[in-house]
Amino acid sequence: MQQKKWYRRLEIGDIPALPRLLAQTICLWHKTCRISVLGEEHLNSLLRLEKPVLCATWHFAFPTIIYHFRQRNAVLMVSRSRDGEWIARVLHHLGYQIARGSPGKGGARALREILARVQNGAHAGLIADGSQGPPCIAQKGILLLARYAQAPLLPVSMAAHPCYRFRSWDRTVLAKPFSHIALAYGPPIWVDRQVSSEGLEQIRQDLENRLNHLTRMAEEHLKR
Repeated sequence: MQQKKWYRRLEIGDIPALPRLLAQTICLWHKTCRISVLGEEHLNSLLRLEKPVLCATWHFAFPTIIYHFRQRNAVLMVSRSRDGEWIARVLHHLGYQIARGSPGKGGARALREILARVQNGAHAGLIADGSQGPPCIAQKGILLLARYAQAPLLPVSMAAHPCYRFRSWDRTVLAKPFSHIALAYGPPIWVDRQVSSEGLEQIRQDLENRLNHLTRMAEEHLKR
């Protein structure tokens, strides 16, 4: 019984060096890879405006995306779970701001926090299919954020070959060392402040279609 408690304390305890080590591992891991960027002009055109950008991607792309956008002082939402605590610490060492929350547990508060930071000039990274899925089905929460912030949504997806695919709900993709990664950006999406509920659904479907198209584009690039 005592051993079980000790194991749980070790799992969730404060080990200061570990999050930094994990962040460094993510960087070293991806630096062995060759990365091709498709549609980078869409990102550059928005950055030239010197205004906040909301990057939207699928959950499965998370490992590569957090590496690619590191040290930009962007804000991300991370759940309040025990695993989320570790993820938040690792992301801090990658240069991200963190808003803690998830659907049903502080999600609305976290979105308000992200909105406030975006309105103060921060970029944000958003998971289009949320923290629990279903996978590759866009949710409306990030559209509402884009609407109130009046900031563009920039869709981005990726593929890697060879790669590991986890048996998680989102089939997380982790590029193998020395593999080839393709990142694909699409044209930005603007959400009008006066958009109707029907119009919001059309934009949601458009975002979903664009992200799936970008995933296929990245996969086809790697095949060539």
